[in-house]
Amino acid sequence: MKFSKIPARAEYLIDFFEEGLSSLGAICERSWHDRLEVLAEGETARLWRNEGDFFSGELHFCNGGLPETGNPETEVFPGSPLTFKLVEAIWTHNAVHSRACLSTGGILRPPAQDVAQKLWQAQFGPCAAWRLTTPFRPAWSFSLVIALRCEIQAIDQSWSCHRLAFTLPGGERDASLESTLEQMSPTETAPEGPDWPAEDGFTVSDWIGRALVNELAPELSKIKERQQNFLRRELSRIDTYFDNYSRELHSRMARQRKEDAIKRYAERLEATRVEHNRRRADQIERHTIHLLPHVDAVLTVAEPALVATVSCRAGRAERSTRATFIPRARRWHLAENATNEEVAANG
Repeated sequence: MKFSKIPARAEYLIDFFEEGLSSLGAICERSWHDRLEVLAEGETARLWRNEGDFFSGELHFCNGGLPETGNPETEVFPGSPLTFKLVEAIWTHNAVHSRACLSTGGILRPPAQDVAQKLWQAQFGPCAAWRLTTPFRPAWSFSLVIALRCEIQAIDQSWSCHRLAFTLPGGERDASLESTLEQMSPTETAPEGPDWPAEDGFTVSDWIGRALVNELAPELSKIKERQQNFLRRELSRIDTYFDNYSRELHSRMARQRKEDAIKRYAERLEATRVEHNRRRADQIERHTIHLLPHVDAVLTVAEPALVATVSCRAGRAERSTRATFIPRARRWHLAENATNEEVAANG
């Protein structure tokens, strides 16, 4: 899920400031359609006063790109320093990694066996002699939801904001959870709570990298094409210059008769070759696209699910797989020791 960019207009920015400052404990009141009175203290006041512990003033919101300049403490526009300070303060105020037991609010009911079979076959493909060898039992399904900003370093730097959700422990992308997280509410749990899984940072980093490459594929394709055009032009310019220079050195060296002079030209040719390669490598590095994710918050979600053992026939052999059914997404998730390929092979 990629969040759309907020339009660079004052009416959108004033809503963001009112909600953001209120979440940090400030008192806000709109005095006009483009003005917001703010009363803040403590850490929130330090958005305006580095040493002070209290701020009272009226913020004026204007559209970006206007020629006139005003007071940077009270004039707000998209891209203003105060906007970045507020974003950083909101992220710092929220917990970096938290846990929550959530549900969609409905009653947890197991699906009929024929419905469960159709959903299984739609997800993993047709299989023979499909049946449940154990009844559905209540369980917990765990997911990892990550809020991050992605920085694309190229000729033009660009940023995008994303919410990525992965099922645990396999790391399958859960687009449904990404879009319906706000619709879920806390659910009651036993006093001891669920047995929360541990996450491996290197594995999660790999999931994030693959998800971003897939999600940003259209943008990356355009950036890559532009980078290649610029790189091709720069390499052609460098090659033409050094080819002409080397040709001139060879021509001068051919007219020399003294060994010392020939040796000097040979050294200059070698230095030219080294510098040529260095310039090419430098341009390739300059035109390399770097995808840098900046993780701002991580949420481990536990939601009610149903676990059962599914039996399928593979040829003459019958195999059993422990799987979890997620009512919210109407999807199956396999146990950690089972893979999609193994289940598909059961058909």
